[in-house]
Amino acid sequence: MLILLAGPVLLGGVGSWLGARFAFLFFGPEEDQSVEELRAFAVELMLENGALREEAMKAARYRTLLGMTRTLPQEAVAGRVLYRTEGLVEGTLVIDRGSRDGVVPGAVCITAEGLVGVVEEVAEATCEVLPITSPGMRVSCMTYPSGAVGILQPGPGRTLQLVDVDLSSSVAPGDEVVTSRYGGVFRDGLLVGTVSESLTGRAGLALEFSVTPAVDFTRISEVLILLEPPPETE
Repeated sequence: MLILLAGPVLLGGVGSWLGARFAFLFFGPEEDQSVEELRAFAVELMLENGALREEAMKAARYRTLLGMTRTLPQEAVAGRVLYRTEGLVEGTLVIDRGSRDGVVPGAVCITAEGLVGVVEEVAEATCEVLPITSPGMRVSCMTYPSGAVGILQPGPGRTLQLVDVDLSSSVAPGDEVVTSRYGGVFRDGLLVGTVSESLTGRAGLALEFSVTPAVDFTRISEVLILLEPPPETE
């Protein structure tokens, strides 16, 4: 019992002695030059470790995109988002790929998570991508597994809405929303998002649903731009 009672006291005493003995390494007002050098070295190591972690995460994203280019039915080029035209998370995305890389207006832009948007303007070394969350953007889509067809459009905030869905459709929360070729721009099957809830819609005319985007548009850093197939030669 005496040992148990004395244990915390002894540990506390030892801790206090250690703190007093080595506190100058961290809090002392008059550290010597060697301590300052150690601190600077520690800061440098932390910065290097942070940079290495960032590069490792970027490499993992590029490996994912590279794997996608090997499975896509058409050629694609990986690009990096340079900036947004209206602040950090709004406006078109400026990508470091352009006409010299085979990018053309109307090319489809995706990430490993899903559909980003469509190329709107192209320069020699850059292009601007209009995201599907932009006002006026419309995408022909269908749901899986329910198979309902509708039009995807921007909703409040950064949400999406699937509208003009037939009244007889059996769409449920959790259904995936994918692109449909009937819109003429996007090929079938590009993931757009997931149905989150049913909306009121236009009574007696059509169903409407709220859709959670598959892509986090506030954190896009790397993308894939699908290239047009080269013209066939006779």
